[in-house]
Amino acid sequence: MRHSTGESSSNSNEYHDELDNTDTKAIWRKDTVSRLAVVPPAGQSRWSFCLFGFSVILLLILIISISVTKVQMDRKLSTVEKEINNLTQTLLSITARIQSLDKHGEFMQQKVSQMGLNLNTLQERSEDMSFNVDRIEGFASQLKCLFNKLNNETQDQCCPLQWSVFSKHCYYFSDYGMSWHRARDECENMKAELLILKSREEKEFVIQRTMPYYYWLGLSDERTGEWEWLDGTPYVIDKREWMPGQPDDWRLHGLGGGEDCAHFHMDGRYNDDHCSRDYRFVCKAHTHTIH
Repeated sequence: MRHSTGESSSNSNEYHDELDNTDTKAIWRKDTVSRLAVVPPAGQSRWSFCLFGFSVILLLILIISISVTKVQMDRKLSTVEKEINNLTQTLLSITARIQSLDKHGEFMQQKVSQMGLNLNTLQERSEDMSFNVDRIEGFASQLKCLFNKLNNETQDQCCPLQWSVFSKHCYYFSDYGMSWHRARDECENMKAELLILKSREEKEFVIQRTMPYYYWLGLSDERTGEWEWLDGTPYVIDKREWMPGQPDDWRLHGLGGGEDCAHFHMDGRYNDDHCSRDYRFVCKAHTHTIH
């Protein structure tokens, strides 16, 4: 009986051990597979996060670029609209003035009508910001000339915008500097010449607009060693027109050579200096007539 009981006990234990071992292995395998299926690899998670962050940054940069471009275009469009409004106001003033003129009324009315058509064309072209700026300036110059002509019936001479008129000549006073030779070439590009003075009255007109800055004029001794105007006219030195002790052809400036070009000093008197200095300049041209 003891032996039988022992065998029964032994069989019972083996059965339970196998059952327990079988369930444990099954449970371990199921949980393990489930966990491996849910949790992604660490490297893949970091890569997805970096890709998402890069996409966000790229999107922000794109938004900022579009915003900046829009602001710039809005500013340009606003400037053009202001210019057109100014031209429109000038046109209205001219129209009112023409109505009071009997002699030139019909002719001026035709000119203003034509300019009104041109103005409408410019307004349409300004919408796409692809218009020709030179054409607008030329048109505005004609309006300015016509307005001056209406205010003075004997005046038939006009100058471009940003130029001043005096005794049948137009004068351009730059607000930027360059060397004497570049200033000479710049004036020629504008169909003018670096300033050549012909009278005391003309000089007074010019220096009222140059003081207190330095301005190049077309006077030099570079070509022959003697002072002369750009057109070859000799210049006789009058010490009263020059700063004290000038011209002195000073050579210790370290720029090479002497001082061969003349400019207006801050009080309107002359001074000689090295031609490579960047000074403002005055251009002079004949007036043109609007027909």
